[in-house]
Amino acid sequence: MAHAALAAAVLALGGEHPWVLALLLTWYGIAMLGFIAAIWVHHKRSVRRAEPSH
Repeated sequence: MAHAALAAAVLALGGEHPWVLALLLTWYGIAMLGFIAAIWVHHKRSVRRAEPSH
């Protein structure tokens, strides 16, 4: 969904407002990093839970 919104914004603005595109790309990058970090933390927690205890 975010990919489609970003592509639509880039096509709609067409380079008329570069600061808006920069802002959109910055927020998109932050959102993707947060998403990847959340997946990584979830994976780490599930792997730690699956290990046998001594």
